[in-house]
Amino acid sequence: MPIMSTEFFNEADAGFVQSNSNDYSDGFEGPEKKLDIRFCPISKGSVKSIAGSPSKVGLRTVDKERWQTVLDSARCTIISQTSNDHMDSYVLSESSLFVYPRRCMIKTCGTTTLLHLIAKMVQVGKECGLEVEMVVFSRKNLNQPSKQIFPHCSFSDEVNFLNKIFDGQAYVMGDVNKDHWNLYIADFRKNPTVQRTEQTFEVMMHDLDETVMKQFFKREGVSAWDTTVNSGIADLLPGSMIDDFQFDPCGYSMNGLLNEFYWTIHITPESHCSYVSFDTNVALADYNQLLAKVLKVFKPGRFTAALYAEDGAPCGDPYTAFDVNIPSYAIQNKTVHGFDGGYDVVVSNYQQLDKKVSFSNDDLIQSIESTNIDLIQV
Repeated sequence: MPIMSTEFFNEADAGFVQSNSNDYSDGFEGPEKKLDIRFCPISKGSVKSIAGSPSKVGLRTVDKERWQTVLDSARCTIISQTSNDHMDSYVLSESSLFVYPRRCMIKTCGTTTLLHLIAKMVQVGKECGLEVEMVVFSRKNLNQPSKQIFPHCSFSDEVNFLNKIFDGQAYVMGDVNKDHWNLYIADFRKNPTVQRTEQTFEVMMHDLDETVMKQFFKREGVSAWDTTVNSGIADLLPGSMIDDFQFDPCGYSMNGLLNEFYWTIHITPESHCSYVSFDTNVALADYNQLLAKVLKVFKPGRFTAALYAEDGAPCGDPYTAFDVNIPSYAIQNKTVHGFDGGYDVVVSNYQQLDKKVSFSNDDLIQSIESTNIDLIQV
């Protein structure tokens, strides 16, 4: 297996004109920037929290208005909110925010300035009696990085920005000249012997089937829920609480809550910049069935699959993830890495074999249609 590169590719060298405007004339920037921050109670001897000892609900004590002040730094707005017994979910003008008692996962697309909100996020944690335990920042390569706002024009700038706060490690997974995935991790966990079970699975899709994408242009008399059902999205993880939104004139976002697990989809349907992301932390022993269902719904021309798994995760050793034949697709490359902190990352890139041939993964789908996706309690 290839080992990931630690040399940073300056995506801004792609030749685009530097611009700080929200000009999407060349297409909306669908690929998201993702920030996953985990917190723990402030340790004795460190700076005292504002609120004293952390409560069991932790970050969930923060209301919608306060979260909006945090999101202002990233230049995005809360559209809607849903909650269950485990988390609060926010659909944003540019993607999603999920809040657990001691964890926040936020992803933003377009020209948002995600990393600018870190200082406010840390402050919110302190007010809840919490300090940062682990930071994971990741994103796929951008289509037009030079139209981003500092520090998001290049991964090098993002790493330097983050290292002024956390001093972590950065990696590039995949071919830097093609589809690749950037990853930054700062791990401050003090008890490495504790078994950790977190795992996250992402599918980042380009060159989507135009007939499929037509569903995500706003149409009179067709609600967001109609689109969710008719497209097949509602059937991906049955039993979920779904909060969906259809943008005008086009675009779609949804957050799904399934017990203690989240899942989220964001769609940029225009043919010249089509992009769909699927992201979840649902606990499965194997993600190939779910991957097949996602591909059947969206029919991408190419896609990147990424799996993060800690040593106690239900999926076990992830190094063999996606080692199945996916009809109509050829694997371009696969990058794996094991980290000292007790977690592994696998990133694979796939290309449709012949775009002129209609998409078909029926063989793979038929093999799983009679099999339910069983959640594993963690």
